[in-house]
Amino acid sequence: MDTTDLAGRVALVTGAGSGLGRATSLELARCGAHVLVADIDEGGAKATVDLVADQAGGSAEAVPLDVTDRTLVDEVVAEASHRHGPAFDCLVNNAGTDRGADLVDVDDEQWHGVFAVNVHGPMYLSRAFVRHLQARERPGGTADIVCVASISALTVGSGAAAYNASKAALLKLTEVMQTEARERGWPARVTAVNPAAMATPMMDQWGLRPEQMMDPAVVAGLIRTAVTLPPEVVLQSFVVTTRGESYPR
Repeated sequence: MDTTDLAGRVALVTGAGSGLGRATSLELARCGAHVLVADIDEGGAKATVDLVADQAGGSAEAVPLDVTDRTLVDEVVAEASHRHGPAFDCLVNNAGTDRGADLVDVDDEQWHGVFAVNVHGPMYLSRAFVRHLQARERPGGTADIVCVASISALTVGSGAAAYNASKAALLKLTEVMQTEARERGWPARVTAVNPAAMATPMMDQWGLRPEQMMDPAVVAGLIRTAVTLPPEVVLQSFVVTTRGESYPR
């Protein structure tokens, strides 16, 4: 591993107060990026910043952010653009939520709440980020947008209608962004990540055995690979699972 291959780059990682967002923040900071650790949980974001300093020897700052608040999203991206200019060239849309229930038991608040975090938030952030890129193109470089969808966008399971449907919507949104990046000449490449179950706090509700879940650091390493490929190459979409996962189904 080249521990300086992200030097000079600034990355905004959402949902970075725990789980995959925390692992991704550590990985990117370890490789030289300055990480904007964004989370609605300010305490979790600050704890990640401390871990970046203690474990990764890197640079990070906590950014309070509710991804469902489009006004706040625009403000956070505008502030990052103002402070860091074209160095702010990496966005990881990782924030997500899962409130499992069978269809007949899902209430409106659950349904809309899951879609607000898993679909609307990445759309707000990606829109603001691309506008930033178009106003401040990075000379000679390629910016990155990574959207963390899920294997649930591709498979079918009971008891998680809102989550499965929202992740499928996010994957399709990401594919549209990939097409627009190519056809409209965005100064960015777009990657979709579709991981199976990881050992993160969001998975606690499902009671899975440890051997059924991946270490989020593994997926974070793949995200790091995606954003450090040569500029003419894009890792469009990947699925990562344990060997015991029945995929494709």
